[in-house]
Amino acid sequence: MAIYRELAQAYPDRYRGDLAASLSNLGNRFSELGCLADALAAAQEAVAIYRELAQAYPDRYRPDLARSLSSLGVRFSKLGRPVEALPAEQEAVAIRRELAEVYPDRYRPELAVSLSFLGMLLSELGHSAEAARMRREAERIKDDYSNT
Repeated sequence: MAIYRELAQAYPDRYRGDLAASLSNLGNRFSELGCLADALAAAQEAVAIYRELAQAYPDRYRPDLARSLSSLGVRFSKLGRPVEALPAEQEAVAIRRELAEVYPDRYRPELAVSLSFLGMLLSELGHSAEAARMRREAERIKDDYSNT
């Protein structure tokens, strides 16, 4: 990680994306090891970097931002913080909806995953009707792909 940090500092246009990807991977490994606070910190840093990159290069980094936001939502959820998970997953869904409009074959499956997770969060927070709507939409997308 230290090497990517140095490279990203020296050559930000070239290596900030690699740093963000490494942070996302590190967050996943921390989570697998049960180091949830460390996983959250890595996910938050990855989101911050991807957010900046997506602002400058939306076509290249918006999918990564959505993926990172979803991971951040999962990290908050695993820590028992669904209220903080919700906005991250809602933003991921919004980005994935936009991407799926332009590239449906590529991004609709990811949208379905995000909708399912969003439905789970909403249910956990007592928003049953909205949760059911998200789950139904996710199932419709999954059904569309299983019938093709």
